[in-house]
Amino acid sequence: MSNFTAPIFDSLIRRGRSLLGRAAQLLPQHCALCGRPCADALVCEACDRALPRLGPACPRCALPIPGGAVCGRCLARPPPWDAARAAFLYAYPLNQLLQAMKYRGVFGYADFLAGSLARTIVDIPDAVIALPLAPARQRERGFNQAQELARRIARIVGTQVVAGLVRVRDSPAQAALPWRERRRNVRNAFAALPAVAGLRVAVVDDVLTTGATLTAATQALRRAGARGVAVWVVARTLPPSS
Repeated sequence: MSNFTAPIFDSLIRRGRSLLGRAAQLLPQHCALCGRPCADALVCEACDRALPRLGPACPRCALPIPGGAVCGRCLARPPPWDAARAAFLYAYPLNQLLQAMKYRGVFGYADFLAGSLARTIVDIPDAVIALPLAPARQRERGFNQAQELARRIARIVGTQVVAGLVRVRDSPAQAALPWRERRRNVRNAFAALPAVAGLRVAVVDDVLTTGATLTAATQALRRAGARGVAVWVVARTLPPSS
């Protein structure tokens, strides 16, 4: 496939998946997790109650903490972003929905996940930015799950999506690396576009684990003059010691 036709082909795939997802929502639904009938909902009431929703959490790193105060780790070594928001903990059965969206392109799940995340947002930025994939990974999947989430969240909270970041260095997938190696793996992997200068932005991704990728993205946005940076993720992974 030529370089010219590849983007067109990817766009058609995304539109087809989106149309299938919307059509499916008009039909009687079965729970995405247990298979029971659930009217027009993605998951049944029992499975919805079982989802690991994030309770009070540190506003800087989104790790659980009683009362939702800034945690000791962030007081000592704050992350480069201003605030972090997450809807869930990355645990069963929520991980099943995220993996289906991320690796199989089940975009019907993105509506539910984006809506859950949007309900945690209290400060609306000037723009939302999807964390970009490496070009090779984008071509392989045909979509960027962060972009699918960002479009939906921006529409719900009433802001715009801007293409404020580009991936300038390819690197191995973070999930395949030990935690200690992830920061070095994505160092200087991103560049921000001039359009972000002076804006308050939120970077959207599916999962926050070590924060290495979002740290690199935030640093690029700061260098380009972003006035404020928040990170919004569907799910927060607990550190091994937790």
